[in-house]
This record gives sequence, structure tokens and C-alpha cells, in this order.
Amino acid sequence: MLVEDLLKNNYLITPSAYYLLADHYKKAFTLAELIKFAKNRGTFVVDSNLAREFLAEKGIISSGNAALESSVFQGRGASEPPVELNEETALESESDGSEAIEASLDGAESIAEPSAAPVGDVVAAEESSLASEGSSLEDEINTEPELLSSVEDNAEVVQPSEGEEAFISTGNALGSEDFLGSNYESEALEEAFSGGESFISTGTPEGETLLEESSEGEFPDETGFSDESLLVENGSGNGYEDSEEYYENGDNGVKPKIVYGDYGVPIAYVEEETPEEEKAYSTYSDLVITPKEGFHYRAKEIPDEWKLAFDVKNVKFEVPKVKNAQSKEGEVIIQAYSSYFKSRLKKMRRIFRENPEIGTIVDIAKLSYVREDDVTIIGLVNEKRETRKGYLFEIEDATGRIKVFIGSDKEGAKEAYNTIMPDSVVAFRGTPGKGIFFANRVFLPDVPKFKRPKPPLDEKVYAILLSDIHVGSNKFCEEAFIKFLEWLNGEVNSRTEEELVSRVKYLILGGDVVDGVGIYPGQYNELAIPDIFDQYEALANLLKQVPDHITMFIGPGNHDAARTALPQPGFYEEYAKPLYKLKNAVIISNPAVIRLHGRDFLIAHGRGIEDVVDFVPNRSHHSPAEAMVELLKLRHIAPTFGNKVPIAPDPEDTLVIESVPDLFQAGHVHVMEYKTYNGVFVINTGTWQAQTEFQKMVNIIPTPARVPIIDVETARLRAVVRFDQFCEGV
Repeated sequence: MLVEDLLKNNYLITPSAYYLLADHYKKAFTLAELIKFAKNRGTFVVDSNLAREFLAEKGIISSGNAALESSVFQGRGASEPPVELNEETALESESDGSEAIEASLDGAESIAEPSAAPVGDVVAAEESSLASEGSSLEDEINTEPELLSSVEDNAEVVQPSEGEEAFISTGNALGSEDFLGSNYESEALEEAFSGGESFISTGTPEGETLLEESSEGEFPDETGFSDESLLVENGSGNGYEDSEEYYENGDNGVKPKIVYGDYGVPIAYVEEETPEEEKAYSTYSDLVITPKEGFHYRAKEIPDEWKLAFDVKNVKFEVPKVKNAQSKEGEVIIQAYSSYFKSRLKKMRRIFRENPEIGTIVDIAKLSYVREDDVTIIGLVNEKRETRKGYLFEIEDATGRIKVFIGSDKEGAKEAYNTIMPDSVVAFRGTPGKGIFFANRVFLPDVPKFKRPKPPLDEKVYAILLSDIHVGSNKFCEEAFIKFLEWLNGEVNSRTEEELVSRVKYLILGGDVVDGVGIYPGQYNELAIPDIFDQYEALANLLKQVPDHITMFIGPGNHDAARTALPQPGFYEEYAKPLYKLKNAVIISNPAVIRLHGRDFLIAHGRGIEDVVDFVPNRSHHSPAEAMVELLKLRHIAPTFGNKVPIAPDPEDTLVIESVPDLFQAGHVHVMEYKTYNGVFVINTGTWQAQTEFQKMVNIIPTPARVPIIDVETARLRAVVRFDQFCEGV
């Protein structure tokens, strides 16, 4: 497990270090602690020396523990055992993505890893000529990282070019991920994996053979390989491990730099490049904001009254049943998505039944037996198109599918046609025909126009809604955010602000709280904090300055270390551990419903806005509240499957907006906008990141560093406090 976990995070381990650490892994230390230790030493290779230092620091062994060190072989000579993975380990590692599927089906109990890397077959390469020289058997582990879907560059989704994907990691993506023998220098390994084209191969291409060293110590002239793809077998006694003289063949007499591949095998040489300087950054560990002396917080005297009315982590999924043990992975996925859409249809039918205008609902398969002239059918929209006389839809339910025609002169037909997105659920009332249904009315799930009033509160209490903090980005409005924290601690400018701050009891952060790593191509150049662990540590250090009486609800977004597909149960705790340690923080899912003093706040990061902009006319990222209203009309966070928003194969659709909220919050597009629709207050809470290069190209103008304060009693906006004057680049 240790080898695979390190490989997933682009770290390597030598065999000797593995035998030192394996017995203590997840018992005396965690993966995050080991990676942090290696990073502080400036290396991504965990060798035996580093392992001993790490164990000594943890108090597991004392430095110079000869008994323990002698139990681990240090070299790879002929008399020493080869590095092996047993069959059980290989089978556990080889998942072909099935573990990620099972994890998504298990919901909160089993959350998929952010960049799972299935380990391929273990190939044992043994040449008879090498065996005679005392060479040991070597294992090659071919890894193919499973990349997460690329996502938006802060304001809009960034679609990668064909063949490109992005993933959350703790460093640069590697061309190959294999652990190395302990007798190779870390410096040479780092050169092999640093920027530029990767020369690392994970195996021999089909139909090609590995090059062997000639008797003169030179490569044959006619090999069929270029320098970049050169593969060389490693044997004992050939000088590869101890010297670079083998490669001194240049006419100018300059010693070239060797690039090492699997297990330290030298496979090519390149010109020496100037090493890239490491970024110097702060994680705000020394930041301390002292509350203003004598400032009175009325919110301290108001008792807490909140509840997670809905959280994905609390939903227990039933794993789809397969016919037998030999069922293929694809069959499980198909069955999971079949259950997913059946669940959506079932929940939507329940919503439609609350509408008194719907009338008698009939299954599509039973239309041929119906003698009534006015019935209603409900189904998922497979496709739609406009005709000369009206609009034609194809819908399906659990019993069948049918074409539906509605004339353009019918009430609400055009508006509904524009709003309806693929895979959304709608209802048609009309008359059945032969193979077609003639509708005279179309219904959307929508939210009712009238809501039952809720009892007033004894006194005013406020909540602050934020999203898209993007800590770690070089465009993060650091000064503005610190000014906001000081404001929360009583540094106000007027009596009005003093009244607002004194009654703030809740703070909701709706995703993209850090900028992440590897989210889009070229992101590293735009990061002030290039390490995902440090980004969460920096965020936690900032949020520690929030007064203790304010309860913080923190949810993930597409830039966070969390499952990329919706719904997102929460952050991966191994990466975001500092957030889980905050004593006044509650980690929520995306989406989630928070009930504050009897008012339901629907919190979603807002990726569904992307699909609305794609499918609904006259909707754009510049007006996110309008796009959010379209989602309310369809009663779904992300109605369309297979477009820009990835949907997890959960057997239940937890993205349906089953109950009507009092407030709907989203972010994602970095533009603050709000409006009221049928009694629901809709707000997109903007960002704390200044305009990025991508946003300049697509003419997105963000509205950073604005703090909307919500009156919990009315679930309406009370005030907006601006700190954008402290945000550089605005």
C-alpha cells in the first residue's frame, strides 16, 4: 500500500526504504507526514537514509539502529533478494478503475481517491546473459495515472485540448511513476523527472526490443530508436550504476547529463538545464489577529440553532447487484447509471404530484390502453428540436419512450422549450396518438409561487456567504481577506458595521477554498503556494482568526482536493486535515442543505451553471443568478449528463432539489449577483481572486472581495461590505 500511495502523489521509494517503513505505515505515521518530511528535505525520492531519519524523528527507532537496518537488504547484488511484489499485492493494486466506481457507489463510507493510479501487471525481466553476471531479477511496475476531469480556470470551465486531462496532485505530473533502487542518487532522479519532455518509459513497445550494450561500450549505429526513446537493460558489472563514463562519446569531450528511468536504469542523456528556483511562500503560520478590546458580540449570547438537513455523506447507497461474479465492470456502471436516472424520475414524479394542475399521470407504456383525451405523462428528455409549427421532444420513463409534439401557439411552450435541458424531467398534458403524444400544456418541476410564512425569530442573527477563496493563487486577494478577518474581529468603521459584525453567527464557504494543484495546464506558473498540503494549511491559519462564536460551514469545489464528479461528499481528509482540526468548522458536501433557525440554505458550488450557459439561450457567466434560476425551474443542481459537469455513478440522484429552499447559494463563476425567484433568494457570492489571464481572454470581469451578509430570519440580503479596494489587480 505504501508504494502505491506514494506513486499516486508523484513520490518514489527505494526498496530498502520500503522495508524500513512498511510495518509502521498507517500505524505510527500517515502518508501526509511522510510526504511533508520528504518535501522539507527537497526530494521526491524516499531512500533508506531519509526513511531512517523520518523514523528517528517519529521516535520509532533511534539513529544507528543496526538491528533494524540489517533486516533490510541495501543493494541488489547477486546474493541478495530482488524487489518483489507478491501476487496478492499486485491484485490489490490492479483495479482498472473499479475501486473508484465502488467508492462512488458507497458514498460517504468510501470516498474515491483524488488521482487513483491503477498499478499494472508486474513484469519480471530476466536475461540469461545478465544472470551469468550475478544480476538479480527486477520488477517493473507500469503505472497509468487516472486523471481527473479538467475544470474551469476560476471563472469558466477550461476544456483541455484533446488527450489532455488534469488532476489534483502534490507536484508536477510525471511521465512514469516507479520506485527506484537505493544505490542511485536522488539528484539524478530529480533531473530525470524535472520539466521538459519526459524520457521515462514504462515498458517496451510492442514489436520492439531493448538495446543491449555492445562490447566496445557504445550503442549500435542502427537501432531504430531516437535518443529520446532509448531503452537499455541494466545488468551488474556494466558500470551503469557507478559511473557516467559509458556516455562520454561526444566529440567535444563534455560530459553529458544522464537521465535515469525505471529502477535507475540510464536511458538517455540531455543537455544540462538551469534548475528552476523553488518558490518562496508563506502559509500565514505567524498571522495573529487579536479581537478588538471591549467589542461586544451579541451573537455570543444567541444560542446555536443549525442542522445539516441534507449532506451527501449521510446518504447510504445500495451497491448495484450484478448477475454473477464474472460480470464486467461496464455492466456495473450501466446498472448504476440506470438506477441513478430511475431515482431522478421517481423523485421528480413526487414533485409533480404536488402540483394540482398536473391531473392524471399515466406511464408511457400504458398510453395505448388509455381512452381519456386529457392525460399527463412524465419523462426524461432525450432530445428536443424546433419545427415549423411547434416543438418536438423525445421523452422516456421507466416503461418506454415516445415522441411529444406541442404547438408553438400553446401556453408557455416557447419559454419551456428554451428552459428544458437534456436529461431534465418534464410533464406534458394532452392526447395520446399512434406513436406520438399531442400535448397542449407543458409543466416544469419548478418551485411554487407561494410559500408558507415561517415564524419570526426573537432577535436578528446574520450569516456571511463566501465562495471561491482560491488560497494559493498568486491572484488571491490576501490583503483584502486579512482586512475582512480584522473586520470580523471588531475593526469596524461605523455604528452600522458594528451592529452587523456583532450579530454574525454563521460563515458559509461554498467551494474552491484553495486554488488546488494540476487543475488546468500551466497552473503552476500562477500559484503562489505550489503545494496542496500547504494551501490547506494556509487556509486553516487564516480561518483560525475567525472568532470562535462564529460557526463555519466549509464545502468543496472543483479546485479542491475532493471527488471531481458531483456530488462531492467532502474534502479528502488526508489533504485538508487542517480544516478538520478547526474547532468551529463543519465540513459539508456539495451540495448540502443547512437549516439555520428553521430556514433552509441550499449550498452548491455551482458547476451546473456551465451547462445552463451551454444549453439555455441568453444565459451567460456574466449573470450567474439568472442561470441559477433555470436550475431552480428544473429542480436540479446539474440536470444534463455527459456535458461539462461530471456526474458520479451513484445509484441515487442526490442532486435533485427535493424540498424548496429559502435561499440558494452558489459560486464558481466569480461574479456576484442576486435576485429573488418565487420566494427563493438566489445569490452567487463572487470570489476572493482577482482577474486571471484566462478571464482576461474571455472577458470575464470578477467581483472579488465582497461580503454579502444575510438576515437569517428573512433569508434575504442585509448588506454587502466591500474590501475590493485592498485587492491588487482590481
